[in-house]
Amino acid sequence: MSTRSKIATTADEIEAIKDLMADLEKRLQRLGGTAKSEVAGGANEVSDFVNDTLAGIMSRVRDNAQSVSESVTDKATEIGGDAVKKIVTEVETRPLTMLAIAAGIGFLFGVARR
Repeated sequence: MSTRSKIATTADEIEAIKDLMADLEKRLQRLGGTAKSEVAGGANEVSDFVNDTLAGIMSRVRDNAQSVSESVTDKATEIGGDAVKKIVTEVETRPLTMLAIAAGIGFLFGVARR
């Protein structure tokens, strides 16, 4: 084989390699674009899932807090009502004792304010 034919064969091979590399580069770019869009779509789905989950948790916490608050309010009202009933009963059964206690508390409050 002559030097000229070797150079031509080598040049053809280099050109074929360049074509293969260009084709490979195009395919990798398409693959990269597809991967980016799939990752972006997956990230959006993950973000939506996390947001939905957090919204559900916050809703349950809010509902539980509201029911606990209502329960505490009901219990406090019940206890307060019982205390008022007991005081009214004591005032009705021992009016002079309650008047003396009220006067003593008033006196102590007046002394403490000086």
